[in-house]
Amino acid sequence: MAEIRKLKLTDPSEFTIEPVGELAARLGASAARMNAPCYRSEAIYSADQAGWPGDWEGRTILALVSLWNATGTKPAYLDLIIEDFPKHLNEEGYIGPVRKSGDPFDEQQLSGHNWLVRGLVEYFLRTNDEAIRDIILKIVINLYLPLKGNYASYPLDRALRGDDGSGGYAGKVVGAAGMWKTSSDVGCAFMCLDALSQVYEVFRPAAVRELLEEMIGVFSQIDFVGANMQTHATLSAVRGILRFSEALGLENADGKRFFEIGRSIFELYLREGMTQNYANFNWFARNDTWTEPCAIVDSEMAALTLFRLTNEERYLTLANRIRYNALGYAQRPGGGFGTDKCVGLPASASSDPSAESADYNPFLSPSGAGISEAFWCCTMRGAEGLRSIAQHSLLIVPGVNGEPDNLWLTYTTNLNAVSSRYALSIRSGLPYSGSFAVNISAFSEPVSLVLHIYTPEGIIRRTAELEPGETVTIDGECVLEEKRERSSDGRKFIYFRGDLILAEKAGTHELSPLTDMIDLTPESAGSDRRRLLFD
Repeated sequence: MAEIRKLKLTDPSEFTIEPVGELAARLGASAARMNAPCYRSEAIYSADQAGWPGDWEGRTILALVSLWNATGTKPAYLDLIIEDFPKHLNEEGYIGPVRKSGDPFDEQQLSGHNWLVRGLVEYFLRTNDEAIRDIILKIVINLYLPLKGNYASYPLDRALRGDDGSGGYAGKVVGAAGMWKTSSDVGCAFMCLDALSQVYEVFRPAAVRELLEEMIGVFSQIDFVGANMQTHATLSAVRGILRFSEALGLENADGKRFFEIGRSIFELYLREGMTQNYANFNWFARNDTWTEPCAIVDSEMAALTLFRLTNEERYLTLANRIRYNALGYAQRPGGGFGTDKCVGLPASASSDPSAESADYNPFLSPSGAGISEAFWCCTMRGAEGLRSIAQHSLLIVPGVNGEPDNLWLTYTTNLNAVSSRYALSIRSGLPYSGSFAVNISAFSEPVSLVLHIYTPEGIIRRTAELEPGETVTIDGECVLEEKRERSSDGRKFIYFRGDLILAEKAGTHELSPLTDMIDLTPESAGSDRRRLLFD
């Protein structure tokens, strides 16, 4: 593997990032939605009706802490949720039924607690609350560490699983095989690679590393397409593998090996699991399905991580296209996130790219009646997705020995940022038009910067040298021409302006971006239908 050049997230204690404009508005809408009664303490601990212990609670806590980190404002109900939390734990320190020795592992309980542990770790990182740390480690010891030695027996054959393909939007337990209670969300037992990798990153338990290595060894051998693995479970696991590789260090053999495993599975997803508007098919190799914003968030976070760790521009282009064409459409009026019909077909659906099929869908629209908000999962994960965009909007390689700081403006949208040495404000028409201006102000010492400014036409590099108290403005322009690209399945064409897909709204002959779903009325959003694929 070639040498990896790692970009860094800005340290919140040293660099304050303030979203402005559209991203700030989307974060505000998400925060308002997360104040709803179903995300309050009196509701979340009894909300699960589909057999996912810890899931609703965990995704809620993760969403609220994500919004707190992105906006700087503590959500209104977070303290009440955390204060009420310990009384809902069982005698083993986790949520739901206690698993006794010899009982099968419930993969939905393992998956649900992924989000509970993730939310609690993020809360610990924000507050340094030692009681929360103790709860996290007790969940890991009593729920997850008994898994050691059992992942090799995880059943993937549909007949063994008892899966008839009828799993709905929320998923359900479908059967039992050996030491496993199985879910229609195939592969969700591996979702906890996400949480366990963060536990290892923050606390470094040796037993967690051993379990992670076992899980990744099994996961890397799965035929994801043949097993109809759920793409959300796959992508959450991929993010965990990438985080684990970074925690081990990409400069050593184990870190490099796990990094390449995570990247190769993500590349498989891009070929076999992504729809034509950069959303997801909910299961590999199934077209009788829908998109899931949880997986869209996972895919964007994975793309941003891969860009940060490799500096390969294609991952940054991918992250921008996922943000605007998939996540942008998925955020509904009111700030929640919903599922859509899948555009196109999985690559594995036909060996003949010119073949037509009654299942081949050129239109994007909500997947069910009304706006199809997945308030039990995707609305919460959408908050983490927006936080990740804000967190990755400014990446840095600090200068050493008098060298300039290198800054990457990954989306080049409106943003304010302040460090101890200088301040930046970005005012931009992107992604809709090509003009932008970066205003830089030095404080009490000289500042030397190299800016790497993302545009759909390529990264623009500019330098700035400032004396104490000086302010400079860097202006830029790129031409965003309308162009036609062949769809990834080779069957049709898609129209773009820059990174934005241009679609034809039903009843019109005009092409426009997909990003205005959040601005529609609930009635018009529920009936929205747009053509993306053309002959």
